[in-house]
Amino acid sequence: RNIYPQSVHVTFRNIKWAVLVVTLGIYYLLPFVRWDRGPNAPSQAVLIDFPNRRFYFFFIEIWPQEVYYLTGLLILAAGCFWMSRMNFDIGPGQVVWPRVVTVAGLGLIFAPLNVAAYLYTPLALRGAAVGLFALLRNEGGSVGTSLGQTITERREQFHTLRLNESLDSLNPAVTSYLDQTQPGYLQQTGDPAATQQMALQSLENLRAHHASLLAYFDCFLLFAALALGLSALVPAMKRSVATKGAHVAAE
Repeated sequence: RNIYPQSVHVTFRNIKWAVLVVTLGIYYLLPFVRWDRGPNAPSQAVLIDFPNRRFYFFFIEIWPQEVYYLTGLLILAAGCFWMSRMNFDIGPGQVVWPRVVTVAGLGLIFAPLNVAAYLYTPLALRGAAVGLFALLRNEGGSVGTSLGQTITERREQFHTLRLNESLDSLNPAVTSYLDQTQPGYLQQTGDPAATQQMALQSLENLRAHHASLLAYFDCFLLFAALALGLSALVPAMKRSVATKGAHVAAE
């Protein structure tokens, strides 16, 4: 009996061929795309220039030190986005790793930023520059903390109003929660009126807790979007190039 292979046309196979065609097209055709950058500059649209330590992507030009900023901002955005995807069942161990990723991104940003800040400062003024930079960093942290607190409070009000839309006597989940909590309070107090009041207060506390968590996660989502937006501004930064043999970080 002869066996003949049959052509397969399913969703994932079609996606595979589409991705294959697009990626191979980029790989083979992109080197022929030109981009005018003026005299004495490469005209290839996408180019990694190892001798001159440059990366060109159409109108974007990235220098080596800018890779730290881009990587740090992208890692920071990934950590904040990871944190914003958490739910109400998270534990302490689940919160640690997104924070580790976030702190790693901040380290990649501030380490080269400190060097660039002191590069053009005379040696005699670097002591004062260190104090001024620390002051500005603390001021920025205070502004960021206040901004995060304000956003959290506004989003908490928003989520509280949204949760109130479902908290009524016609909601089966609400009635089920009250029916489950009232017997325990009745054993403690023996007063049906106080039992009902305590059950409603427990439901209100649960609503406030959920609204606070949702607002907390919204802040991380906003910070992730902000980090991605700042990463697009990295090529527009002033380039700082130290002379050969200079040890700026050791000062």
